[in-house]
Amino acid sequence: MSYRTVEIRWIPKTAAEWRVFTASRKEAARLWSDLVTRHHRLRRRALTWPSKARWERWGKGRYPGLSAQSTQQLIGEFCEAVHSARQLRTTGHADARYPWKKPRYHDVVYTNQDARVRNGCLLLPHGTSGRLRLLLPRALPGRLMEVRLSLATVRLICEMEEVPRPQQRVIGVDLGVNTLIAATDGDKALLISGRAVKATVQYRNKRLASCRQAQSTKTQGSRRWQRLQRRRAKMLAQTHRRVRDLLHHATRQVAEAFPGATCYVGKPFYDAAEHSGRRHAHQVSSACHAQLIGHLDYKTCGAIQVDEQYTSQTCPVCGERNKGRRTYRCRQCGLTAPRDVIGSVNILAVGRHHALAPGRSVPNAVHWVHPVKYPGPKPGSS
Repeated sequence: MSYRTVEIRWIPKTAAEWRVFTASRKEAARLWSDLVTRHHRLRRRALTWPSKARWERWGKGRYPGLSAQSTQQLIGEFCEAVHSARQLRTTGHADARYPWKKPRYHDVVYTNQDARVRNGCLLLPHGTSGRLRLLLPRALPGRLMEVRLSLATVRLICEMEEVPRPQQRVIGVDLGVNTLIAATDGDKALLISGRAVKATVQYRNKRLASCRQAQSTKTQGSRRWQRLQRRRAKMLAQTHRRVRDLLHHATRQVAEAFPGATCYVGKPFYDAAEHSGRRHAHQVSSACHAQLIGHLDYKTCGAIQVDEQYTSQTCPVCGERNKGRRTYRCRQCGLTAPRDVIGSVNILAVGRHHALAPGRSVPNAVHWVHPVKYPGPKPGSS
């Protein structure tokens, strides 16, 4: 079985819906804050953290603004957060923090025992707070398992049956910043530009810095501070949707160019970026490589991560190691090719033979595309 998340943008339209929506999220925040307070008290007294079942008995009937299943789900999430922080601390990560924030609002989580789909509508109960009715824009891809209600967003997690996808070919994929994806099967190569994603991330970082600077001169919680906070949240949501859309288009182009392919993807390697300049290291750390690998994994026949060290510096023909910029030039055999194509060819060799062996050819057909069609006239045209 596999799981797929369907995200729906939704905001209450009537005053009654706003009352139910606000009351349930405040009740969820009250439950989370009470757990944070009790966890702090138990740790201060060096007492043992109770089990999840005991906390569920403690929370039964204590939060009438939530359904019983939502209360249990939030308690389970808090216990998982405590367990994860404890595991990180025991493995040497002393900076790992236990849950400490006491939010004013919190997401409400429902199981498939609470959330119901009836006649194309999603019914969400909230105990004494009321019930919400959401119109689904399309049919769900599978069985509904969980629903998460956030501000302006509803996420539905559906269970889907595994569809057998026979492997037809094997490709090597090199992930980057300026070139988002470089994929090849040995005969042809596909390069997808990452300039749009890079520009969106830079725009987000600049706007975020200016918003934080403006908020530093305001009193926290004031009307102007809250206005800037809303503007910041809106900007972050817009850039998140923009980047997600670009990643989906880019990985879809790979799946269409190489149908039925299994991908050998270079495992993200950030040690080399730590020794480079500050700007380059920041660009590499802001890249969305983990999301790209996840998209490739379910849009193709699977994504297998392999070691990518020196794959962009090793000549696939003679095995000589050379450093270069966007264009790779071998000093020994004279090979000239885009550096990202060299990296994808070597990653394909590592996936097949588990080694960087010389004596391989570089594809002559290189197709360079954008994730989406350029919205305006071509650059340089009148």
